[in-house]
Amino acid sequence: MKYEDIVVGLFRKYPHDFHLKGYPEYPDTGDLIHKPLYDFKKKGYVNATKKIFSLTERGVEFAQLLSGKKTLSENAGNRLSRSAEIEISRVKSLEGFSLFTEGRKEKLSDNDFYNYLGVTVRTQKNAFVGRLETMNETIKELRKQQDKQGLYNALIDYHEFLISKHVDIVEFFKKN
Repeated sequence: MKYEDIVVGLFRKYPHDFHLKGYPEYPDTGDLIHKPLYDFKKKGYVNATKKIFSLTERGVEFAQLLSGKKTLSENAGNRLSRSAEIEISRVKSLEGFSLFTEGRKEKLSDNDFYNYLGVTVRTQKNAFVGRLETMNETIKELRKQQDKQGLYNALIDYHEFLISKHVDIVEFFKKN
């Protein structure tokens, strides 16, 4: 959705909360709407490019939780969330993960770290932070598994290795 469509939609649904001060007939496009959207981007719930927003798989799950269409207990036990399953499938196919599981850690580069997160060196700060948060949440889910598979342990180890090796990149994007 375009940012403007979000602003107008909120104004139409909640005109008393989303109007310009002193002008109740006009929508407010300020921080009341803008800031939460970009906070959701940092948490990995939305993608945003040129003021066009879309939910990530993780964002869809969060929206379902908020709307009551899904409960926390649905992901309890040994079941991974759909977003975690998608991330695992993506990471399994990466060349860097193959190198890691073959014991060739020295061959891993910055590019492998960016590929792991699904970003590039030109990715905006909030998008980088959001992808990092998504991967951190995926790893949290893997750690909770009762009967960890060899794959899950390898993914956890790969995540920890990349984060520790590239702490300077993480800090660069997280500063400010």
